[in-house]
Amino acid sequence: MQKKYVLSVVAALAVFGAAPALAADMPTKAAPAPVAAPSPFDIAFGTAFTTDYRLRGISQTDRNPAVQGTVELDYTATDWLTLYTGLWGSNVDFADAEFDITGGARFSYKIFGLDVGYDYYEYPGPTGGTNISYGEFYAKPSVKVTDWLTLNGQVYGGDNFGNGGNSAWWYAGGAVVTLPQFMPMGISTSLSANVGFQTYAAAIGFKDYTHWDAGVTFGYKAMSLDLRYIDTNIDQTNAPGQCGAIGTRDLCGATFLATLAFNTSLSALK
Repeated sequence: MQKKYVLSVVAALAVFGAAPALAADMPTKAAPAPVAAPSPFDIAFGTAFTTDYRLRGISQTDRNPAVQGTVELDYTATDWLTLYTGLWGSNVDFADAEFDITGGARFSYKIFGLDVGYDYYEYPGPTGGTNISYGEFYAKPSVKVTDWLTLNGQVYGGDNFGNGGNSAWWYAGGAVVTLPQFMPMGISTSLSANVGFQTYAAAIGFKDYTHWDAGVTFGYKAMSLDLRYIDTNIDQTNAPGQCGAIGTRDLCGATFLATLAFNTSLSALK
């Protein structure tokens, strides 16, 4: 009986003594590699084709099509602040091209957004040879009222319109309504409308005017198709300096626009 008891104690000690060795021999799961923080820098870029390049309701291409492109460098400083600089370009009918050089900051807080900065319009090879390049400051507030409704505003202006040393300001407001998903293949649909008012210093000799537009935008991944009606309250009879001389094409008249665009970013391609 004593011998059985001794053997049982020895066996128990052997089992417990072997436990650490067995545990050491078992494979261990490697700790997951730390996830690299996303880069605060990003590059957004895109291109567009439009049937008529309209700036604040007035054709810049003599009512002809335009090919446009853009590139922008973004730096996300915080979750509420992004700094950026960009370049946008298009063909125009009164110069070799238009290049917009921008720099600014985008702020966001809950449903509110604000984009402020400076936009310099460079017009190389202007008709007549006179330098007409100039810059404007801008502010673009927005508020996302609901998941389907966003209201926005824009103010652009400065004191050197057309490189002539006179002030000009533009004020606009609009709304975007995102419709429920009803198109195939995940195509999104939104409706939007805008109203703007352009004012000039008296020395410029241009007529203040109002413009408006309304349209529908279809989106599929990085692609979008915008179909839009646009018009102003000026024409060749009351504003020939802006709308073109009588006998030429009216640059301010009502028209329908179609714009096909592709916009993405390096982060979206990863």
